[in-house]
Amino acid sequence: MGSELVETATGRVLWGISDLRWYGTAWTTGGALAALLVTDEEREGHTGRIRARRLLRFPAFAPVLRGFEPYTKLLAGVRHTAAHPDAVREFAYDWRLSIAHSAARLAEAAEDHLRAWRAHPQGSRDAQLNLVAHSMGGLVAHYFMTVLGGAGEVRSLITMGTPFYGSVQTAGLLGSGRGTPLPLPRRRLRALARTLPGLHELLPGYRCVEEAGGGFRRFTASDAEFLGGDRELAQQSLDRQEQLRRADTLPQLRPLVGIGQRTPQSLTLMAGTAELHEYVADGDGRLDRRGDGTVYREAAAPAGMQAFYLPQTHGAVAHSEEAIAYTGAVVTERPLGPPLGATELGLHVPDTAPVSELFPIEVDGACKPTAVICRLFDAATNLEVERPRLTFQDGRLSAEARLPRLGLYRVEAKAGGFSAVRQLVLAVPSE
Repeated sequence: MGSELVETATGRVLWGISDLRWYGTAWTTGGALAALLVTDEEREGHTGRIRARRLLRFPAFAPVLRGFEPYTKLLAGVRHTAAHPDAVREFAYDWRLSIAHSAARLAEAAEDHLRAWRAHPQGSRDAQLNLVAHSMGGLVAHYFMTVLGGAGEVRSLITMGTPFYGSVQTAGLLGSGRGTPLPLPRRRLRALARTLPGLHELLPGYRCVEEAGGGFRRFTASDAEFLGGDRELAQQSLDRQEQLRRADTLPQLRPLVGIGQRTPQSLTLMAGTAELHEYVADGDGRLDRRGDGTVYREAAAPAGMQAFYLPQTHGAVAHSEEAIAYTGAVVTERPLGPPLGATELGLHVPDTAPVSELFPIEVDGACKPTAVICRLFDAATNLEVERPRLTFQDGRLSAEARLPRLGLYRVEAKAGGFSAVRQLVLAVPSE
């Protein structure tokens, strides 16, 4: 959901809007989201009603999936590293549609960009691509390189929080229960998600379904249908995952993996619902491997790949100073290690909170309140709203805060050498 989407006929922005108050209205009234639903014509390949104009320039928010920070800092960092500003091209895509559709568009953009750069006064005839991708963008790039045969033109692929084996969180948003009382923002997301090939692409493709006897099995298209998803879209997604899993190993791949955050890793199915668990199968037992809050640790890098680990949330990982430095290190082939004094913090806050009511903030990985700075910002203005006071209880640091008005806010927790761990929370009306 990291690209700004506009209505082709009118130019109206449908996603990535600068007025962050829009998300509160959209997820509680639902009318503003109707245009994002994928139509039968779009599923049949008749696209163009909506176009992706550029990467996010402002924070965006979806309940359950949390928020997405803009890519302006990452773009600026890449341009600073590049030989010339013309060497950098951003690729926005319609994240509602399948990765196969978007990968075909990426292939066209890659060919056009290489042709232009190789003819550029500062370019070279043997130039190759360095791809930098966040979340589902990594799947699009992976499909382009393997299934569409683009790997020969790629020098490096840097992925950040890419769910190579899917995300249990996606099954959770489909399966919150038919008829079960839910916060209104989540009901809106569930209704939208059921029509989107792009979100079905993120369904988990590993042994994550815990059965009554305690064993684990793979998630299936039937499971997705049981939860209220689209069986055909789910099957296509899982087939593509298997296709990518069987593809040749990419020596160019450099995965950056978010860690330290409480992350759903498995689930139990019952009565049309998915109960999410923060553990995964480990031999005959269970193990909490954590992750970035959306993608668990092992799902964010193909088996056997060496990863760069960063304690950060899914939506903020590409916005962090470490991700920008890592990208520059790969592009320029300079080694990069973790910051000195680094502490692996985890930050846990609800995705939504009623205006003016206390909501909980929990911080993992530290035991001294004085070692962690916690701050609350208005995401629209970047002005600090509050500095919640952390206390140590029940084995972890915790605090409470209030969101003063409707809108989008950012909670930050900082300790040691890493950047602050960030998470967006949406202020909604009291029910």
